[in-house]
Amino acid sequence: MDTLSNKETDSNAGKRFRLTVKSAEEAVRVIREKLGDNARVLSVRQIGGEGLKRFISSPKLEVIAEIPSENDESELPETELIENSKLPTTSSPENSVIPSNQETQENTNSVEPNQLSENESFDSHQTDSIKILTKAGFDEQLIRDIEAWSNWREFKDMSLADTLKEITVGLTDRYKSLENKSVGDKIALIGAPGVGKTTTLCKFLAHDVFMNKKSPNVLKVENGVPNPDDALRIFCEVVGVTLFREAEKVPDASFDNPLYLDFPGLSLGQLDDWIETSKTLDALEVQTRVLVLNSAYDKQVLNKSLNLGSRVGATHLAFTHFDELTNSTKLWPMILRNNFTPLCVCNGQNVTGDFSTNVLNQMIARTFPEELYARGFSSYRKV
Repeated sequence: MDTLSNKETDSNAGKRFRLTVKSAEEAVRVIREKLGDNARVLSVRQIGGEGLKRFISSPKLEVIAEIPSENDESELPETELIENSKLPTTSSPENSVIPSNQETQENTNSVEPNQLSENESFDSHQTDSIKILTKAGFDEQLIRDIEAWSNWREFKDMSLADTLKEITVGLTDRYKSLENKSVGDKIALIGAPGVGKTTTLCKFLAHDVFMNKKSPNVLKVENGVPNPDDALRIFCEVVGVTLFREAEKVPDASFDNPLYLDFPGLSLGQLDDWIETSKTLDALEVQTRVLVLNSAYDKQVLNKSLNLGSRVGATHLAFTHFDELTNSTKLWPMILRNNFTPLCVCNGQNVTGDFSTNVLNQMIARTFPEELYARGFSSYRKV
């Protein structure tokens, strides 16, 4: 489709369009080309394949955009325009722009663009560095936490480069001060449907078999809810891992023969399911309980998952879809304020994709957007 002319753009004012793209960068490019620079993003939703297909392909992004009318546009803060919107990074095909008459609805699994509303804007007395961090999509809760640090006054008026350095040091020190809970011989993976528990389990199994030279076993737990094992069973056969469906038949777990437990997805709206799961974990004497979180979900959903995770005695965190974040700042308060030990970071839905147990390095690497580092240290060199 050719780029819309000014006349065509004016005639589409107030209309909404839906497009499916493989990355945030493609979304920005396509919207600018097809809808013009004044188009704004209303919502971003992750969509992907089902079953085995999701193991070999990454999800897509469905973006709802609108060409505002002249009157609407004047009422919008500048940060809502598409040229300032920050969309999450992901990968998958297609880029058709289709008129959409659907009303934009809140989706708890949606990936929201980073934007600062007028009510959330910071006071003018704050430093330029903080303003830059805010505009770059830095999490506001994390900024408030940083402002509460005892040494905040010492570096709040520093250059951007020095501010980034002090924030990095501060976050690293606080992360290292967290309690580091050990991983036992029985490891349960729990979480809401669609967060990537089974994919994460497959990554764990591959890591144990090929990197740690262990011989793990898997117990598929139904806990009153159907829990199909087709995809997991096939993977276990490939890597030589035994899959059990009856706890009585599972051999004793040990350091070299750990047992992984795969539970069905637990609804965030069903507290009873989480309580029942906790009872099952107690009965099976499972000490290591890994709460799996989809990093791309919005903070409200993640915080609710953390609250429910505490109800089942979760001890560790595993972050999936980490590569879809523009930055990891929204995760820092969740890590530093809760009594969970970060265990791993997973990128992509492919079972052979990136998997890292060095969560600190991954978090620091994703804390500041690359362009922010470039801007900061460029100004630092000038000084």
